[in-house]
Amino acid sequence: MALIIQKFGGTSVGTLDRIRHVADIIAKTRAEGHDVIVVVSAMSGETDRLIQMANQLSNNPAPREYDALVSTGECVSAALLTIALREKNIEACSLTGKQAQIFTSDEHRRARITHIADATIRGLLAEKKIPVITGFQGVNAMGDVTTLERGGSDTTAVAIASALKADECQIFTDVAGVYTSDPRIITDARLLDRITYTEMLALASLGAKVLHKQAVELAKKHHIPVRVLSSFEAGSGTLISGHDAVKKPWVSGVAFDRQQAKLSIMGIPKENDGLKYLLDAMLHINFEIDMTVENHSASKDACDFIFTVHLDDYQKAVNFSEDIAKNISAREVIVDDQIAKLSIVGLGMKSHAGVAAKIFQALGSENIPIYLITSTEAKISTIIDEKHLETGARLLHSAFELGSI
Repeated sequence: MALIIQKFGGTSVGTLDRIRHVADIIAKTRAEGHDVIVVVSAMSGETDRLIQMANQLSNNPAPREYDALVSTGECVSAALLTIALREKNIEACSLTGKQAQIFTSDEHRRARITHIADATIRGLLAEKKIPVITGFQGVNAMGDVTTLERGGSDTTAVAIASALKADECQIFTDVAGVYTSDPRIITDARLLDRITYTEMLALASLGAKVLHKQAVELAKKHHIPVRVLSSFEAGSGTLISGHDAVKKPWVSGVAFDRQQAKLSIMGIPKENDGLKYLLDAMLHINFEIDMTVENHSASKDACDFIFTVHLDDYQKAVNFSEDIAKNISAREVIVDDQIAKLSIVGLGMKSHAGVAAKIFQALGSENIPIYLITSTEAKISTIIDEKHLETGARLLHSAFELGSI
């Protein structure tokens, strides 16, 4: 008998009929002799609805009250699913993050799980009851409800799996697993039966919506096998686990992200250490910079600095760049929000120049310019015009022979 954590996303519990179907999935796992702990998200669209109401009342809702509000969506899902399970004569008990003793850091809206006191959960399992736990939330040292980042129910599930040393953490969503690319764009995208933590981390950081990045980080740290499954169709899904060693570069997927902006601080004077001033200032910014590059300017006495950010941080990045440009007497700031990030993911790529050459060749075949390129051991990312994104993704998917066999 195994201990299985089963997490169901918002689309999986989006209607009462879907909640009944989820109860059937849980019942089947229980009938196979396994212990089950369930984690649920809010019903599809519910968190957005709550956020919109808060924003209609205030341009800047108090963080404590914001968390108290948006955390209620998961409470509804947990209670409804528990009712559905009990209708099947399966003993179950819904728990909020606070009742499940999921403790977090103090900050609201982006809290991190610090530890889980598992006595309550283990007590229910000992009574042969299924704990149905709200994802995305916990409690801080002051006893206040906190919420994690959006998509944090994945993290809740993996954290519980780690705390209780579960045999597997199953993430049920509206797709059959992890594909070589988005099947809505790449029609011959192939379902992967297995992927490493490292590759999944790269995909999650590059815009793939299948699994939250923090959840993958936690799974990798504690060696928790995670399986991504569809709640709408039967299948074995995709297993995310270790075994990173490979003998040659292996490209496992193509990822892309439209939510990108590129900022160029042009004509930074080399005198008076203008670039050093800029780089020092970047150590203290309140937004995240992704890709960066320093170029020689047209003038030998100046240089250009180019970086990308997520569109969520667009205005912060613009304000920062304009202030810095003024302080260091840079020539101008050029902003481009019509770009996208196109990446390939795999292991052992950074040391293989042939992989980057193939990217340039594939995109060059359709005259798609590359503005920036960076690499790590698990990914190579490029910045291109957003209008070329889908074509570029198909070209790379084909060039690396990732299509369905």
